[in-house]
Amino acid sequence: MEIVVLRYGHRDYRDLRVTSHCCLVARAFGAKKIIIEGNTDESIVKTVEGVNKNWGSNFKVEFSDSWKKVLKEYKNKKFFAVHLTMYGVPIQKAVQKIRRHNKLLIIIGSQKVVAEVYQQANLNVSVTTQPHSEIAALAVALDKMQKGKELEKRFPKAKIRIVPQEKGKKIVKR
Repeated sequence: MEIVVLRYGHRDYRDLRVTSHCCLVARAFGAKKIIIEGNTDESIVKTVEGVNKNWGSNFKVEFSDSWKKVLKEYKNKKFFAVHLTMYGVPIQKAVQKIRRHNKLLIIIGSQKVVAEVYQQANLNVSVTTQPHSEIAALAVALDKMQKGKELEKRFPKAKIRIVPQEKGKKIVKR
């Protein structure tokens, strides 16, 4: 499954930390890249490049000035657009439909999302109907969509790797 995340409405003066965490979750949970609609922010790129260098991955960060262009481009490439929102169909009811698609564009908001996003998405999906973080919604959604298989992913060219243990810490560096 090829997964791309679209971060709608990033505001560099306000959303730096949250958007950085969205990038880290998208990368760790199996997405190929994130496209951030809003202000270009090189500090996010540097953060992700540093994580890729040490922990492995070819995860990419791109910026766009238009979510509409990104959504149209990816739908033309036959990506199924899933908008994560607390107003959508519960993920547990939508996940089978989502898994039928090999290419997913996952849309997560930052600021108030305009009605057109809801209309243009192929499916609006909720991870609970309670207020919470887009970071949490993204992690839960990616996990459900991939049946937890992303949790076993090994990252090529990793310089640092954690060896899971019941107690203590074991870090392998190459």
